[in-house]
Amino acid sequence: MSAPTTPLAVVYDAPAVPSQGYGLYAAATLLSSGAAPRELLAGIDLYPFNCDTGVGSYAPELCDETPPEKTPGARPEPLHFDPLVVWAAAECAPDQTEDEELARARQIRTLHEPLIVESAFAAELLTAAGAPAAATSLMDAIGQLEVFLGEQGYAGYIHASRKWAVEAGFLNAAAGSAVLRTKLGNTWVFGGGYDSALGDTLVATGPLTVWRSDPFEHVVTTGSHVTPAYNNTVYALSERVITVGYECAVHAVTIS
Repeated sequence: MSAPTTPLAVVYDAPAVPSQGYGLYAAATLLSSGAAPRELLAGIDLYPFNCDTGVGSYAPELCDETPPEKTPGARPEPLHFDPLVVWAAAECAPDQTEDEELARARQIRTLHEPLIVESAFAAELLTAAGAPAAATSLMDAIGQLEVFLGEQGYAGYIHASRKWAVEAGFLNAAAGSAVLRTKLGNTWVFGGGYDSALGDTLVATGPLTVWRSDPFEHVVTTGSHVTPAYNNTVYALSERVITVGYECAVHAVTIS
């Protein structure tokens, strides 16, 4: 009589899922910078196009002896934005190929890259905005930011923790499908990585641009032996250089 055998469990590889959306990547203009050159690692110098100050008005009095002086618009200085390198690693398994492990690392980076970038970018926004104004409610905060963006002359972006999305929807102040907008057409950026940095603070910015290099991927072996099997760990690594920039002024409001 043969000995009973233990049945083997069914092996199921979970499918890759897309990122959730509604964050920085969904709202900004995404630009591909190709391979990761040395210049990209030095950051981006953004020359604003929508922030010149040479604008005003005067009364059309034909015989006005003291017409107002028109001063040339001061061109804003370029804004510098430093890059961020996001990486993800996946440990290799004996029964999988290097391509399979690289696909695993690529998927992990794809899911977490927007969150890491949003968290770092939110901290930069708070520094650039300076001391935030005070608001008594989300409705008050939205109103202040809509006024600020209206004074700039363009439709802008309101960056906020996702915890405010429900209340914004309840107030009928966030509508849309893939991209949510306010009643006046400003774009909501509910970043999944914003809460740890922004919390109860909302920040308005001008047009957004995200530069992304092509992913650079390779298999890494720890240790110095010429035979990979004799070293400790082999893992797949997927990396990317990302820089986020915006035009013009920044304004922050904190809800008390």
